[in-house]
Amino acid sequence: MKIYDGKNIKYQDKLAKKRRRAWVLKISFFVGLFIAVVGFILYLLFFSGFLEIKELSVNGLDKVNGDRFHDELNKRLNSKWLGLIEHQKNVLIFDSDTFKAEMFTAFPEIRQISVSKEPPHALNIDVTERETAGVWCFTDSPAGGGCKYFDKDGVTWGEAAKSSGFLILVIEDMRPDAQLNKNLLDNLTTIYEQLKKMNVFVSKFIIPKDFIGDFNAPTSGGYELMFSLDSDINKQLEVLEIFLAEKKDLPALPAQTGQAGEPEFSPQYIDLRINGRVYYK
Repeated sequence: MKIYDGKNIKYQDKLAKKRRRAWVLKISFFVGLFIAVVGFILYLLFFSGFLEIKELSVNGLDKVNGDRFHDELNKRLNSKWLGLIEHQKNVLIFDSDTFKAEMFTAFPEIRQISVSKEPPHALNIDVTERETAGVWCFTDSPAGGGCKYFDKDGVTWGEAAKSSGFLILVIEDMRPDAQLNKNLLDNLTTIYEQLKKMNVFVSKFIIPKDFIGDFNAPTSGGYELMFSLDSDINKQLEVLEIFLAEKKDLPALPAQTGQAGEPEFSPQYIDLRINGRVYYK
């Protein structure tokens, strides 16, 4: 038989209460300390101005509208976490990847963006814009109609004036379902650059409505060149160069009164669509 001492039981209850109280106080202390530390960090990061972006540098804007770019940048800087804290104004927390993705979407004419942070207050943004390779004019197409600038990678942007000239590559696409095709663009660019080396300048390339590989190019010489993607483009250019070199030696027509003599060779068109052959009228 065991004998229980009532006084001993009361003593143990008091000891247990003291231990629970001490444990609760410790937990409360550490919770309070944690809240205080978090509060201090939040204050330091977002309310004290210690790491606030105050020096903002944006370089490289030319084609891009500067006001629109800064408006998009300010949207990112003024965005709020939980609708309360403007966390993107902190130079360390500023989300460079999301910002760049937003800028690429808003401004397709931007090729590259570099963001560098210099704590405590500086944010530097360097923009590299796409180099304009030419103007591609669409009719009623999924590309949106009208004329757009494009670069060598086939990326289009903006609205360009429809024009024909010899200083920039112009493509007039008559297809109703026209879309910029990289393979076609590469061939047109090759032709355009090689012709300039021959001192032959085209005002534009014309892709017909029923395009199946043939296209034309009016030249500054008053005649039209006819090419085909079904034949080797480089061979078409080679035979054209040989053909034009031979025609340069033709005698000039007799000069009219007060006018210089004109070359005898003055075709309406030169057809290069069959490899190794030249047809002209």
